[in-house]
Order: sequence, then structure tokens, then C-alpha cells
Amino acid sequence: MTKIIRLGEIHLPAVIALHRSVISDIDPALVAAETDAFFQDHMSDCGQIFGIFNQEALVAYGILGLPRPDDPNFGTDHNLPSELLADVAHIDGVAIRKDCRGHHWQQKLTLHRLEQARASGRKIALTTVAPGNFASLINILSVGMTIRGLIDKYGAKRFLMRLDLDKALKTITHDKITDWCPATDFARCHDFLNSGYIGVTFRKTASQSMPEIGWMLRHCI
Repeated sequence: MTKIIRLGEIHLPAVIALHRSVISDIDPALVAAETDAFFQDHMSDCGQIFGIFNQEALVAYGILGLPRPDDPNFGTDHNLPSELLADVAHIDGVAIRKDCRGHHWQQKLTLHRLEQARASGRKIALTTVAPGNFASLINILSVGMTIRGLIDKYGAKRFLMRLDLDKALKTITHDKITDWCPATDFARCHDFLNSGYIGVTFRKTASQSMPEIGWMLRHCI
């Protein structure tokens, strides 16, 4: 069983090193580069960072943001009313060492952060995902987060994802899906979102290179 632990200041250099290693090998349009101060702040002041070790080496981390009143808040991207911003938790950046992928650690770290967000009293989990970052998109959809918007952020397109932590998670089966479209078909994604749909699941295409998003009317979920 994978052991996930909360990281502290002693782990900060390892977190920064893993972040730099991972982003150096990925298209910069698919990930957000963070500052050293961002990681330090999220170890105590406005969040928590969790990690997975292989013996003494940090091989994966995931960041939970718990924004304070004056901190940036993804809720503003979702046009949440001001009184709900204190309920927001950010499912923020995650990194897996390249030679340690394929163990579903991103999904496990995300589920762990959702539980910690609930334990911290937050009711709305929000995150952003680049439509072309297929691994992250599949992982985020797999834990029940849904697509609520598509905007320009961090210098490229980003899906706005949401999960209401105080509501029971409903099982979405493919037979309930109204329509499908490729994750990077931005025009159709915008059309669905503007028509009151949300993206709730995915399926692999024949080539296995790009997932398609399954859409349902918001009131049907």
C-alpha cells in the first residue's frame, strides 16, 4: 500500500527539485511553473503538500491549496459569490518522477487531497487542467471532478474543474452521456459549456492518443 505523508520544511528542497525536473521535460503550455515561495507558502500558510517516497527519495508530491481571504482563489474563475470563496480548496500541482509513473499515484494523491480538504472544512474543490495534458485530465475526471469552464489561464487553455465535497458522489455511466467531443476541440467544448452542459467523464479514442469528453446537462447529474 502506498504511504502518503504530509511534507514539511525539511522536504522543501526535494519538492522544488522534483518540480523543476518534471517541468523541464513537459510542454510548458501543459503545466504551470511555480516559484520556490509558492511551495514554501503551501507547506503551512495557505495549504498542505503531500508526498510519496521510494526509500529516502521523494518520487511524487501533490499540493492542496487552502486559500485565505486575501489569497488568489480559483472560485473567482468560476464566478462564485464572495461568500462561497472561504469554502474553496485548490487541488493544485502534482508531480511524479518520470521513472516512477504508471502506479496511479496522481489519482491516489488527488483522492487524499480531497479527503484532507473535507477534513479542513472546505466544501468546494477546484482545479485547472490543460486540455492537452491527457494524463492529468483523465485522473481528475476519474475522481469525480467535472468540467465547468474553459478559459485562458497560465498562458494557455485550461479546463475549470469542480467537485462539491459536501454532496454524495454520483456514478456516471457512459449510457447517460448526451454527447462526446475531443478534449482539444475548444469550439465544441465552449458550445457545450455555454449550453448548460458539464464534462463528466472520458473515453479513449481508437488511437488511444486523445480522450473524448462526455457531456451531460448540468441539471441531469
